[in-house]
Amino acid sequence: MTAIIGISAAQLTVQVSNTISRNGTYVGGDYVSVVADNGAAPLVIPVTDKRFVKTFVDQLDGLILSGGQDISPKFYGAEPEAELGVTCEKRDSFELALLKETLAQKKPILAICRGAQLLNVALGGTLYQDTSCIENANLPHMQQEQATQVTHTVKFEKLSRLHSIFGNSTHVNSFHHQAIENLGTGLKITAIAPDGVVEAIEKQGVPFVVGVQWHPELIANEEASMNRLFQEFVRNAELGSLKQLYNLPFNFKKSVLAR
Repeated sequence: MTAIIGISAAQLTVQVSNTISRNGTYVGGDYVSVVADNGAAPLVIPVTDKRFVKTFVDQLDGLILSGGQDISPKFYGAEPEAELGVTCEKRDSFELALLKETLAQKKPILAICRGAQLLNVALGGTLYQDTSCIENANLPHMQQEQATQVTHTVKFEKLSRLHSIFGNSTHVNSFHHQAIENLGTGLKITAIAPDGVVEAIEKQGVPFVVGVQWHPELIANEEASMNRLFQEFVRNAELGSLKQLYNLPFNFKKSVLAR
């Protein structure tokens, strides 16, 4: 069976010049293509009413939380600081509900950039509103180079899921100015940058809940290890789908397998 991977979308809050598009839903094409290239069906999930969250998650085998706007500090009990960028509280609220339902259903999650920060906030963690607030943080975490160019290294914690994929370290791109501060409940830091900024987190005791601060979807074509991250994510989604199937009543399983 083909796994269905939900990809959370951003909300366009300004009208595109010379078009009738406004308040639109969008997601970077690289998210869609990397999922499809690894044999899964991408399904873009719009920012909408939270009453549909369970309906969405029921259909999914895994969830990618995509990048985008800053997360409003109201969701982790802080006041806005001068360095805070553009936020979208409707998206924050919807994605937090989407994430919590996916966690409740124990389905695989790959949280990317903003997504990793949201995963931390959902589990009670906090964020630095800008890396300038972090002592000794001196790398250009919002790089000026092309998106497909890697600009700094990250080092992985041994025995972590990411260490099994990447080894001791790898090179990554970097497009963030916020960062994880206090860690959420049940999470473990599994990668850091040379200046100490948290680059990856994993939820303990679950099959696959991983957050990365870089954008692997942008470099998966150039970096084989980045594509392995998506392969492992999709593999876990497929396993979960099969497990769910074999827990269904016999007659229903027979009809599905016969398709």
